[in-house]
Amino acid sequence: MKEIKTVLLDTDVIANWLLKETETATNKNIWKAPFEIIGRIETKEIKGCIALTTLLEIRFLLRRKKEYPAKEINQDINKLTDLFEIVIPDEIELLRANKLQEEYPLDPFDSILLSLTLSLPDSVLLSRDTKFLRIASGLTETATPEEYLDKR
Repeated sequence: MKEIKTVLLDTDVIANWLLKETETATNKNIWKAPFEIIGRIETKEIKGCIALTTLLEIRFLLRRKKEYPAKEINQDINKLTDLFEIVIPDEIELLRANKLQEEYPLDPFDSILLSLTLSLPDSVLLSRDTKFLRIASGLTETATPEEYLDKR
């Protein structure tokens, strides 16, 4: 029997899926791999987690940058909370995030997400942020959504 991995999705991956984003330069549908991963989470083939801070970022992105109506934002947040286990950083994880940010050029949300990933056994961090992935890959298993699907 295949072991079930826990995937933690960065905000950019969630946004790709929610907004059905395409890459401007190549016109590539970058929402397709997150869509497939989330489908596997729905069927329990994969355990999906997102950080509470990711929900905060998504809400901010939809409200301020995309100017979505509040009702639509709430529907999207509810969809996420139904699909994913929401992980809330505790005191130890926040202290580790602070140390990670001290040691590496990470933004606050990325340092918290990386700290949470390090706390979860058998987890994989999925992101499209190449700088973040480069740092995180020295500490935990990482991949872009496409790389993750290619490995499975």
